[in-house]
Amino acid sequence: MKRRATRSPGNRKRQLWPTPSIVLASAALFIALGGTAFAASGLIQAGEIAPGAVTSKAIRAGAVEPKDLSTSTRALLEAGAHGETGPGGSNGANGANGPNGANGTNGIDGTDGSNGVDGTNGTIAPLSATKGLTALPTASPPTTVVELTVPAGSYVVLAKTDLSHTGAGDSVECSLKAGATAIDQIAMKTLPALAAIPASLQAVTTTASPTQLSVQCSVLVANGAANFSSLIAIPTG
Repeated sequence: MKRRATRSPGNRKRQLWPTPSIVLASAALFIALGGTAFAASGLIQAGEIAPGAVTSKAIRAGAVEPKDLSTSTRALLEAGAHGETGPGGSNGANGANGPNGANGTNGIDGTDGSNGVDGTNGTIAPLSATKGLTALPTASPPTTVVELTVPAGSYVVLAKTDLSHTGAGDSVECSLKAGATAIDQIAMKTLPALAAIPASLQAVTTTASPTQLSVQCSVLVANGAANFSSLIAIPTG
């Protein structure tokens, strides 16, 4: 500190004045301590220092320590500005599918539905065929006098014909067939001369596929004939 003496005419008195460096250092310390402390000498107050009058060059390195700063000043020095948010990373590749989980337990059976309404009864439609006069040559293979083709199913079969001959005491045979199988048969012998006698056949049969039903007749001695022949097949199921 420099001393500058002043003299008055009547009284010689010595007075100490602060140098500029002391003024700057005191002002810097005042600012660092939050603006509320007085200078060490008590001669300079905060209001007496013009803004910007004290620069960093006026403060000796290491003269102000963090403990000398106010709490708010230290917080400002410690909290740095937040940097900008970086770009988002790209999505990674999908991982492999995991193994299938175990099968769940079976659900509870639902309640039974109500019974449907009964349908109307079907109509049984008989199948039939008729034929007129058919010659029966003597000693010839059996001649078909009436025939009917039926689909697969079960049937009651009824057949009828009128047999006649030109001789006396002749024999006549007739068969009811399903395909090649005889399902009924009649044989008449010693017919009256020039007589016409009705003959009937019947049977129950089941066919697995469409089948021809027929009546076949033959005469042994004299020429004969079959007339008014009919064949009826009644389905049974």
